[in-house]
Amino acid sequence: MLKLSRWFSLALKSSLYTTISSNLMMPRSAAFVWDFDGVIVLTPHEDAWRLACEHWGIRGFSHEFYSRYVSGRPRLEGARNILENLAPHLLAERGGSVVEEFAEYKTRVYLRLVEEGRYSVNWGVVSFICKARAGGITQVLASASRNVLVLAERVRVGGLKLAELFDADVSGKGSSKREVFRRALQEVFSRVRSAECIVFFDDSPAGVEAAKEAGGKAVGCFDEGLASYGADLVVKDFSLWEPAELLEAVGCRA
Repeated sequence: MLKLSRWFSLALKSSLYTTISSNLMMPRSAAFVWDFDGVIVLTPHEDAWRLACEHWGIRGFSHEFYSRYVSGRPRLEGARNILENLAPHLLAERGGSVVEEFAEYKTRVYLRLVEEGRYSVNWGVVSFICKARAGGITQVLASASRNVLVLAERVRVGGLKLAELFDADVSGKGSSKREVFRRALQEVFSRVRSAECIVFFDDSPAGVEAAKEAGGKAVGCFDEGLASYGADLVVKDFSLWEPAELLEAVGCRA
């Protein structure tokens, strides 16, 4: 992690000239709203859900199922989707309380995996956030997970905690990704009342759909398939983009 942090610092310094020149083209009324898990940090959420399913004897959990029904959704919604689709007998036998029990078990597994170091930082995305922040673009963290700060407070970016790169954090403050993104919009307009271009970054179909329903621009992260869910742009490598270029690509003008 130390070597990566040093590399990141050097890479960020080398891009300052490009950032300063591109800042002149960036609209000051823009805001970026970020998902966390799978975008900024590759977290063990999927592994935690898989292990929880194995422990509970639930069969049929796959990466495809996770991407469609769990990824980008609050933990209770994800837990209910797993139980309703893969283990309806548990709901029938134990009632609605089993959703909370299952979700809590998964959370304990997730926190254990984090303590074991089962995560990695996407430094290309972090560098992009830093450049956008330097250009005056408001940054809001808006993950469906309530456990974002476990990692966002732990990861260091130069002399700052990763969490300190954001002007606001609404992570976990909603029963659905749509509600989390609505809260993100409220935070944006409380800071930039004339905000004209709000860009949401997410790696899940649920997140892209929620971004479009919120009336923002949606950037699908890393997966070309997100275009079919309405993403205005799909970015596979953030190190190849400047914030001003991305804003223009999604239809925002300086």
